[in-house]
Amino acid sequence: MSIPVTSLPLPHSIVKEFTSKGLNFVSNFITGDRNNTNYEVEFSSEIEKLNLTKYQKDLLMDALMQFFSSTHSVDLGDELLISTPPIITFCSQIDRLLGGGISPGEIIELVGEPGSGCTQLCMQIAVDCTLPQQFGGRGDKVLLVDCDGGICVKRLTQISQAALSHLQFLSESSKEPPVTNLSTGQIMSNIHTTRCTDFTQLSSVIYNLNVKCEYGAIIIDSIATNFRYDFGDMRQRTNVLAQISNELHALCIKSPVSVILVNQVRMDGKGDIQPCLGESWSHTADRRLLLRRCQEDTYSATMMKGAKSGESANFRISSSGIRDCVHS
Repeated sequence: MSIPVTSLPLPHSIVKEFTSKGLNFVSNFITGDRNNTNYEVEFSSEIEKLNLTKYQKDLLMDALMQFFSSTHSVDLGDELLISTPPIITFCSQIDRLLGGGISPGEIIELVGEPGSGCTQLCMQIAVDCTLPQQFGGRGDKVLLVDCDGGICVKRLTQISQAALSHLQFLSESSKEPPVTNLSTGQIMSNIHTTRCTDFTQLSSVIYNLNVKCEYGAIIIDSIATNFRYDFGDMRQRTNVLAQISNELHALCIKSPVSVILVNQVRMDGKGDIQPCLGESWSHTADRRLLLRRCQEDTYSATMMKGAKSGESANFRISSSGIRDCVHS
């Protein structure tokens, strides 16, 4: 089972600890025959020798189970996919909720009201994806599809500057190679934005991505904008959404790309918050997070769909971007 540990959705610090001990492949961590239909993940004796904390073991087990039980159409023999690391968010609690970050080949949907932090998180993910792999990024280009008109270049630049400062701090305080050939301009040049003001433009962008995709992440904010008010024919809307869903799944199968979608919310008859676009669309994303604003700069993300459903993570939005909450 020559699957590199770097393909697991784990925090960089834990991956680094494993690889420093020579544990570079999944086969170093577990025992058993995965070809057996009754296969169960069990830690090998090499893992037990590391004296990991319960939290670290739980993270590793969650990552292994998520990796092996993925319902997405992923071929584990695809070397490009399994060698692509997850994208971290710069918030350890969100990364924990996501099992180490945003994995390649998956679709994640962020659901929330205006001001809930969805767009801010999208811009943070866009910046993080461009960062070097040793710092939790992919070193890849990102496509930001702006349907709401809420993507702000000035804010993206601010987050990029903060990320670069953080990387320089990490390289100085650890044994990581210094960040010498990365600048804010280079980060920004790897984030491509396009404006889609109607569903035909959005459909065209997604279709063309299936023809040729050079990105590590595709971010659409918001997928619901061009479908909530432009359609008198609901049957046509359902068909177009189904086509977009199929195109996004096909894209994730063909390339190690992560797709992040923002969806708006509505109130149902009971006064509860529900994602827009209906029941059929709800099957598009592998995981769905509900974002809410709790206090002035404190927010929460709750897993609505996927592993750890019902669990939440708190985060804050600062001038630097998405960060952990500061506990006094």
